[in-house]
Amino acid sequence: MAFLNQIQTKLQEIKTKSMPQVSAVLEQANQATNKAKQNLLPANVNPKQSPIDLLPAITAFDPSLENATFKLNYENSVKLTVENLGQYGGLSVRWPNNLNNTTEINGVEQQKEGNSSSFECSFLEGQQFQLEQILFHWGTEPMNGSLHTIAGVGYAGEIHIIHRNIKFPNMTEALKHPEEQGTLFIGVFLNETHDDNPTLNPLINVLSQIKYAGTECSLSEGFKASQLVPLEKSKEFWFYEGSEAVEPFRETVQWLICRSAISISSNQLEKLRELRKSRQEDEVEQPLLNNRPLQPANSRLIRSSFKSAAQAELPK
Repeated sequence: MAFLNQIQTKLQEIKTKSMPQVSAVLEQANQATNKAKQNLLPANVNPKQSPIDLLPAITAFDPSLENATFKLNYENSVKLTVENLGQYGGLSVRWPNNLNNTTEINGVEQQKEGNSSSFECSFLEGQQFQLEQILFHWGTEPMNGSLHTIAGVGYAGEIHIIHRNIKFPNMTEALKHPEEQGTLFIGVFLNETHDDNPTLNPLINVLSQIKYAGTECSLSEGFKASQLVPLEKSKEFWFYEGSEAVEPFRETVQWLICRSAISISSNQLEKLRELRKSRQEDEVEQPLLNNRPLQPANSRLIRSSFKSAAQAELPK
């Protein structure tokens, strides 16, 4: 009997010692599961998630978008902040909010952030948008780096040029008001080529300073962001209501996806692929690849500025 009591006591000791470790493992597993669920939200709960596959069957030509005019006034001489956001956003180029004044929102005066880089388009008449940030996404192959795809076909990368409506004091407030066109995200595909894209060189040249997550540096060399937007050369684009493509995936974004891509060389892509989503002190290095999976289009109809075969029709 004494022997059995010793065994029971030993088993209890083992159980007591192992429970915290088991609990920690279970907690990590639960966090990973919740993260995965958030990354691919159910269509019936969140019907307007991004990115999506731009299929002809869900796009419709909208005459009001045809021959649209655009006014880009992006500053070239300001000092920008380049940051490795790690798994929460990838590579970011942020414009300064160096023009401070006040604005009134719902009868309450609020401090308003601002800069002089702006964007306007004819089909959003009377609305002016301020350039806030550009996010870069890329993959491991020539066709798996873009978030959006065109009939299942992807590109080497994709940039998101993020704007907020100047009627709102900051991006947080703008993202609360889709009914007032609070935000406008322009998506531009990156097509892998042999020759460098000179517009990207100022950015590529500082990437070695932000290899690890949580690091940042200044970009003072003239970065001509307006040359990243091909709308002046080709006015063909898609326009739809969606969400942020990074956490927290708020469904308050107007997306303008350019049909024409801009170039990026294989060498420039390799420089991007050297970035890490892990921190410098982490034991294991992880590549900075944070592309979100395609989301269901659900009942959304995507408007286009051009006609193509097998398109849907705009509702009467």
